[in-house]
Amino acid sequence: MKNATPLKTIPTCSPMGVLTLSAEHEAEATQLKNNILSSGGYVERQAICTVQIHPDMACLSYVITDYTAIKTLRKYGMILAAIGSGTLLCCPERQQVILQRRSSLVDTYPHKLAAFGGHFSPDRDSLGYGALIDTLIAELQEEAGINLLTLSANFVNDLPPFYMIHEPDTGAIQFTPLAFALTPDQADRVIGSEEGAIEVFHLVNDIEILMDGNQWSQMGFTCFQTWREQGFPVQKNWKGPTI
Repeated sequence: MKNATPLKTIPTCSPMGVLTLSAEHEAEATQLKNNILSSGGYVERQAICTVQIHPDMACLSYVITDYTAIKTLRKYGMILAAIGSGTLLCCPERQQVILQRRSSLVDTYPHKLAAFGGHFSPDRDSLGYGALIDTLIAELQEEAGINLLTLSANFVNDLPPFYMIHEPDTGAIQFTPLAFALTPDQADRVIGSEEGAIEVFHLVNDIEILMDGNQWSQMGFTCFQTWREQGFPVQKNWKGPTI
């Protein structure tokens, strides 16, 4: 679909320097950072894509910045391709999709349904699978309590079809394998986080809710629509029932 680009390979990620702000924006971002740090919070470094997304891309280059710079620039209407990784979870045996209901405390799309995932940070500890997959594994563990590595002995080669999902409102992009199937026992162990609670929807009985874009974050809705249009694919090694 329009905001989902199918990828043929998993791109590597290559830093191209640091994002430079104007003096005015730098001062505002610094003040925001000081406010966050003084209240006991932290400021994560993030990455902004510098290349055009296309199916054959092999390398995703980026400039390094942080949350406060991105928030400051978006305040002035700038569209920034902040890089992330995410996915959907499902339980085919129950014909269910497992989603996150975003917390009222998050900056973007509070109270909305979303897939699981988060930003790539150059400071994240390496798991040895490359930046995009490392981010995917870490974010699913943080937001859903699911260790994707336990779903397959050959995890990377068993990925579902993967896309780069684009969010027009913010400019953000997300590397998104769609989707990972869980057994009923695994699905029952999915947990929420401070970013959002878990909600489970039946793919037939709740389809009117799921097809209502007003219920979703923009990126989450594109993830779900793409997954549905492609026939609900899951990881290649899945041996259970299909949706």
